[in-house]
Amino acid sequence: MLKLKSVLVLIVISITLTSCFKYEEVVMKEVTNVSVNSFSANNIEIKVDMRIINPNNYKISIVDSDLELFVKNKKVGNSKIKDKIDLPKNSDETHQIVVKTTVEDMIGTAIPVILSVLFEDSVDLQVKGEIKAQAKSLSKSFPVDFKERVRLDK
Repeated sequence: MLKLKSVLVLIVISITLTSCFKYEEVVMKEVTNVSVNSFSANNIEIKVDMRIINPNNYKISIVDSDLELFVKNKKVGNSKIKDKIDLPKNSDETHQIVVKTTVEDMIGTAIPVILSVLFEDSVDLQVKGEIKAQAKSLSKSFPVDFKERVRLDK
């Protein structure tokens, strides 16, 4: 009987605590700037300024990503967000996100695509996939898909 009471108390406490944790969707509002940090046969590093709204009463951290990088509408490889990003509570801010694709993550057809843009001033870049965010002990993934024509610095 004592064990049943303990289980019931634990269930009531769990329900009470989880009902206090309200989550509202994080919104990726707009991409304000895209630039290329490095573009070579070894890696591609893209800097994206993105306005993100966190309407929640707690900080959310972007901890992981599963992204695909496209150059001139051709998949170049898989990418990851380089650094962890913290979204302050109740914020509407522009964050600088660096997306990196290394030579190990590039697919076989990437080199011809990279070579084809070496003498161009600008190129169409697209990043799409999912970003994983974490708050307290809960995590959630949300989709990302942006395409932009960016200038290549020589």
